[in-house]
Amino acid sequence: MRITGTRPHRAEQKGRDMKSLWKRALTTGTAGIALVGGVGLATASPAAAAEPNVLQCSTWIEGNVAYGQCYNPGTQLHAFSVRAICGWAPDAYSNWVYATPGNTHSIGVGCGPLSTGVGGVAIEYGG
Repeated sequence: MRITGTRPHRAEQKGRDMKSLWKRALTTGTAGIALVGGVGLATASPAAAAEPNVLQCSTWIEGNVAYGQCYNPGTQLHAFSVRAICGWAPDAYSNWVYATPGNTHSIGVGCGPLSTGVGGVAIEYGG
């Protein structure tokens, strides 16, 4: 036997209202996230967009030391680090070095004593 009245109808209506409310919230939230993302892109530094990382780098290995040298032909300060890819030991990383505009800077880093030696060199940009 089904009881008819206003209570089941209200519950069904409330369920529909909640679904509608969630749909609106999700749609509004998505639009808000898209708006925030767009604002972030619009306020990015014009100088950073105008000059990407322009370092001109070279690498070499001498003995158990990995070296990196970078020239900065740009107009902004750029940072780089050298990564020594070591054999049976963890890779080694140099400190971050800042290459000023118009100058060259080099740095080296060696592998640990349990390593089989430097197997490669990588330059990492940005720090």
